[in-house]
Amino acid sequence: MEIKKLNIGCGNDKREGYINLDIEPVGDVQRDIKRGLPFNDDSFDEVLVNNVLTQIASNEDFLFVMNEMWRVTKPEGAILVRVPLASDICSFQDPMDNRRFTEESFTYMEWQHRRYVQYGRHYGFKPFKVLLRSNNGKQMEFRLKPIKI
Repeated sequence: MEIKKLNIGCGNDKREGYINLDIEPVGDVQRDIKRGLPFNDDSFDEVLVNNVLTQIASNEDFLFVMNEMWRVTKPEGAILVRVPLASDICSFQDPMDNRRFTEESFTYMEWQHRRYVQYGRHYGFKPFKVLLRSNNGKQMEFRLKPIKI
């Protein structure tokens, strides 16, 4: 069985074995992710979103994109998120970046975490399980599994 992978916001980082999607005509699919992902539910085993979420300014668009990634990821699949650490200068140097992340940011989407129960569900986030949190002092990596019950 073929493993299906999606690379959101590929830019110059087009990856073999992935469907490479970008707002610019540089990948396999040209699409603004704030308008939705043009794929069926539960299509991908892996979704990679590398330094893209920082460029989503509005809360409504961020919520929509997170829920779209949840929608297209298979229940046994995972979303790999990479973002600059908010306390590092790199998170502020790109003038197009609007959103900051800490190690705790994704607890608002973590289905059994008190922040999800108290806030995230109310905000409208679909539930995830955080499988990995990694922080090298400059960048963080999260592996999110959609909870589809």
